[in-house]
Amino acid sequence: MPEPTAQTVSGLNLPNFLTVLRFLLVPLILLALLSPGLGWQLLGTALFILAALTDTFDGRIARRRRQVTQFGKFADPLADKLLTLTMFAIIVLHPAFASVRTWLAAWVVLIAVREIGITGLRIWALRKGSSVVTSLWGKVKTTAQLIAIIATLALLDFRVVAQHVPAVASVYPGDAFAAVTVNLLVFVCMVLTVVSGILYLVHNRLEPRDAGEMP
Repeated sequence: MPEPTAQTVSGLNLPNFLTVLRFLLVPLILLALLSPGLGWQLLGTALFILAALTDTFDGRIARRRRQVTQFGKFADPLADKLLTLTMFAIIVLHPAFASVRTWLAAWVVLIAVREIGITGLRIWALRKGSSVVTSLWGKVKTTAQLIAIIATLALLDFRVVAQHVPAVASVYPGDAFAAVTVNLLVFVCMVLTVVSGILYLVHNRLEPRDAGEMP
């Protein structure tokens, strides 16, 4: 019996369910993190962690169970980018970071241009039946973005708890410290994101492959 392929595997499987779930979680995260109150903030953080876990496991499960589908190849990177860019937009809009909003907006615009552009090229390559060259830099970029977002959420959680618990308020470093820290984290993400995008274009122009997987 031939092995399942992207064309023969049913789209009704666990990896695709996790991808769709990630799409559905994005507006819920947006609502929670933009709503005032300790409960909403903690809920938004928990939902983001859940979404990040679906991103971690859907690809692994698909490869392990040989349930890679065309839908998964298209939808998975789109869900990833939608989640990441939504989180960066929330960071730019958050009042705690108003003092560095202009800088944050500039870094996020550059991140968005790279992510949207490269994702479009990957989808175009898939539609043509071409493959792309994987890169360690792409994984470094993704890891840096995840660390930056989780660190920012931790600071925001700390900030909201400090507003409700006087004992915690005395050790909260303040919005100025949080703004500078987050600005630095997002700047590092921007640099890694742009560098990984340039290397992606160079490698896929100079080192075409007949088979491979999306980075």
